[in-house]
Amino acid sequence: MLKTRIALTVAGLLWLAHIGVIVFWGSQSPGPVLSDLIQLILGGTLILVIAQASGRSEGMAISFWRLTACAYTLLFVAQFLSVYNDLFHTSVISWTNNLLFSFWFVPLAMAMFLDPDHSAAKLDTLVALDFVQAVLVCVAAYLYFFLIPKSAAGELAHEVWAPYFIGYFFVAGAFILRAVITRSRDVKVLFGRMGIFLALSGFVDALYYYGPGQGLKTGAWFDALWSALLVVPLVIAATWKQLEAPELPLEAPQREKRIYTEMFFLLYPLLVLFMSLRIARERLGLAAAMVCLSFVCSSARLLVTQHRLLETKEALRREASRDSLTSLWNRKAILTILERELLRAERDGQPVGLIMIDVDHFKKINDTRGHAAGDAVLRIIASGIAAMVRPYDSVGRYGGEEFLIVAPNCDLAESWELAERVRLHVANCNINVEKSTVHVSLSLGVGTGHAAGDLEKLLSAADAAMYQAKNAGRNRVEPSLGRAASAGLGSAASSPNRDFWL
Repeated sequence: MLKTRIALTVAGLLWLAHIGVIVFWGSQSPGPVLSDLIQLILGGTLILVIAQASGRSEGMAISFWRLTACAYTLLFVAQFLSVYNDLFHTSVISWTNNLLFSFWFVPLAMAMFLDPDHSAAKLDTLVALDFVQAVLVCVAAYLYFFLIPKSAAGELAHEVWAPYFIGYFFVAGAFILRAVITRSRDVKVLFGRMGIFLALSGFVDALYYYGPGQGLKTGAWFDALWSALLVVPLVIAATWKQLEAPELPLEAPQREKRIYTEMFFLLYPLLVLFMSLRIARERLGLAAAMVCLSFVCSSARLLVTQHRLLETKEALRREASRDSLTSLWNRKAILTILERELLRAERDGQPVGLIMIDVDHFKKINDTRGHAAGDAVLRIIASGIAAMVRPYDSVGRYGGEEFLIVAPNCDLAESWELAERVRLHVANCNINVEKSTVHVSLSLGVGTGHAAGDLEKLLSAADAAMYQAKNAGRNRVEPSLGRAASAGLGSAASSPNRDFWL
């Protein structure tokens, strides 16, 4: 609150000082320089206040204020160039200055493409590329409507300002319309206030070019209105307070609503190309540069979109086949792998080993330590199992605390040895939960199959062997194949203990 009062007080004092400069000096020296300098300070203060508003925001509002800061940074640069031009009268800077003053609002217009339901705190790459394309369109429009008529007629034709006002009021109307139709209170506040301000700003611009401000020099009374147009957004930013916390959508956005915006962005390079045809008659190199930049932006946007589609496709594929907790194959995927390996075994005449695993007394861990600790234990066990198998073996979560290992080209004895390695590894893991150690063990059942028709029979055999291991005292592999019982401290002591902290 204190920072807000300070910002508003500084803005008010600067505006009053500007009025004093106009009253005492007007268009006489040093009035014009002081007038531009006060507006420069007001612009810098406005950018700082907008940065503070961004810091108080979340979600889409952050991107909105960052775009607003970008817009007023352009206006600040234009004002700085005005001060420089008043002192040194440089024609190149004058050309650049006119361009910035004419299209400073373009970054703010890009806020129309922000989605309050799906925008992250940082500016999206596609929005940034579209912003660059929009800037290129504005530069082309400035050259097409402003610079070329000026160079042909010797001075800037009065009627060429009409497209500028059409675009300006179009943006203001779009802001107000979005504020009216949206259901978000934050969007109503942001777009409603800024839309009204843009409409007011455009009206003041029209008064300058077509009304009583026409022909006035820098330092005249009309400059007080320009300063007021910096104070208004400063008040909006200083009094901004977010009403809603950003919410993550439960459902994906409907694609139909995005098609029109995607098609709209195709117009950018077409507009640049169309206007560059006329620009090329006067400045071929400049026209070629704009077309090349537009092509680069369009290509970059296409590549980013393609990359995101591939990432989404991979994420969907992974989500469909991987267990979300352990990142192992899920039940459907591991059974598909088992079926595929049995078909290969039938063709090659090689056995397929199957190991079914159950975590001993896992319900007790959930009941005494909580489900969060139980999930962490499952993740550690899953990583331990995956670390013990061969590169071409497959591990999946069968359900709950049960896992499956598909071991191609393993007979019953080799599958038993693999299962025993897994059992020993997990038995020697010390999992530390809440400053205490949890010892876990596995009961494993082994089976082998030779054909795709053996799938159900193989699953039943491995399941029965696993329950045999649990009934025989747990922490063992069944069938034992005539070997000594694998449970107990003697076998566990053959490997060093491994500590895991949660």
